[in-house]
Amino acid sequence: MKRALVLASLLIPLPAAAQTVQTGGALAVRWCTACHVVEASQRLASDSAPSFRTIVARTDTTAATLDRYLSTGHTLMPDFSLSTQERDALVSYILSLRQKP
Repeated sequence: MKRALVLASLLIPLPAAAQTVQTGGALAVRWCTACHVVEASQRLASDSAPSFRTIVARTDTTAATLDRYLSTGHTLMPDFSLSTQERDALVSYILSLRQKP
């Protein structure tokens, strides 16, 4: 019964922005948690990679700067070859962390 309710809740349409943030969060968990702390419940990550909350707390962090950073190859980050939609979702997720206490 509980599983059916969870599955049914997934069928409820979310606003597009919420879906984008949710997708970005899933991408972050899948691709970024090896190095970055991406959510509050995560405890382990690389010492050399800033947490997503640290990144979003920087005054120069904007959608444009995140997009630019994620669009180019970096020696310190693997090249995931993100699509435009994946990059937009990841940027939306990171910026959404700014709104949470």
